[in-house]
Amino acid sequence: MVDKNTFYNILESNAKKRPDAVAVVYDTITITYAQLYEDVTKKALHLQKFPGRRIAIFGPASYRWIVNMFGAVIAGKDLVIVDFFLPHDSRVELLKKTRVDYTLTSTNQYILSDADSIIIPNAEKDDTTGLAYDENTVEGDIIMFTATAHECDKPVVLSVDNIIYAARAISARVECTDRDVVLAQIPLHYEFGLIYSLIWPLFQGAKVCIGRGLRHIDADTYYYNPTILVGTPSMIDYLRSINGFNGELKKVIIGGASCPFRLFENLCDNDLDVYNVYGMTETSGCVGVNDLYDGSYTLFDKDAVSIAEDGEILVSGACVMKGYCEDDKTTAEVVKDGVFHTGDYGRINSQGRLVLIRRNPDIILLPTGEKISRIRTNEQITAMNGVAEGNITFYENRLTAVIVPIDKGASEDIFKRRIDKYNEKKGYRWEVQKVVVRREPLPRKENGEIDEEAVCEFIR
Repeated sequence: MVDKNTFYNILESNAKKRPDAVAVVYDTITITYAQLYEDVTKKALHLQKFPGRRIAIFGPASYRWIVNMFGAVIAGKDLVIVDFFLPHDSRVELLKKTRVDYTLTSTNQYILSDADSIIIPNAEKDDTTGLAYDENTVEGDIIMFTATAHECDKPVVLSVDNIIYAARAISARVECTDRDVVLAQIPLHYEFGLIYSLIWPLFQGAKVCIGRGLRHIDADTYYYNPTILVGTPSMIDYLRSINGFNGELKKVIIGGASCPFRLFENLCDNDLDVYNVYGMTETSGCVGVNDLYDGSYTLFDKDAVSIAEDGEILVSGACVMKGYCEDDKTTAEVVKDGVFHTGDYGRINSQGRLVLIRRNPDIILLPTGEKISRIRTNEQITAMNGVAEGNITFYENRLTAVIVPIDKGASEDIFKRRIDKYNEKKGYRWEVQKVVVRREPLPRKENGEIDEEAVCEFIR
């Protein structure tokens, strides 16, 4: 890996070092490192013709998506990565929140459109003949979304330096070479998916295979024959259950949520090297990695992590985000003197490894990698017609809403129908799968907070 901290220089270096090596495979399309560099540079030159600063991209992963992603950043544009499967209204809200100038969507072949997705005349004519890329161009930032205590979709600004630092940190702990084949099946709008299954392997000269979507998840491991598989706990567990691991597979990298011990143990018993990554979007997905049965994490940078007096895990250094987009106030609340306050709690053991004790109680972390603001979701459920109190919890692998009705005689079916309408607006990722009606007030601790353990006891 080269020392220059730009996407452009890393892609250029790989194109010169291994021009004919395969960089990306997507279905039947095979792209070399030389072709990737050429396509990205042309796209950057094309996008530089347009004056706006911020571009949103939403669509399924593909080679075209990759070229647009790199091209936008190299052009000096900020790139907002949006979940393609979000309901329309939710997607529009995120575009407004991040104040985008343009959009790139698969529904119009990734032709540049305005903020309302109306195609800009002649935007598809990306002739760059006679133009040369200026290597001194200041590359743009990448904006991704995560849940915070009080917001379900908070835009996080990551710099190119953040992302390259993360890729280098991973390389120091997990080997990936130009002989490896990495399968990218999880969505690239997650920082874990983007960095671990795309950026990191490409920068290492590996071959990246782009999964062909959920319909092919059962077959893609055997179709592409990866040596490294990157996924969330739920995805990896599903592939394990259907014998979806190809014979060439050597390493499994799990992130987005903690890996259950039974899954870790089973994968190790199948002679796979297993790595569970700990990090959050605000730290570029890069804090520590676990490869031991005790569940503790080797820190990517031991000097960057400290434990506060109350046990909160604090992270500093090059992995910490630039901030929350358009929100200096909230940024200042969680990043103090360059130190990010994670809301997670833990300790450093005698071997210098991080032991997680408790994840941020204000955020529900699903095994799919999705994060949910507990406070905001509770407010939304409580605001439903006929609800006196509402509480969302994750119990027995199902997102469960516990509802205390105003009318104690109201049937459970009434609230199931209202939750169905709620699900339609939120989309698949935050779908409430179970509704439980409680006739008594929610159990609370002495400080007034909802007693989650007592709630789970009630569900049980």
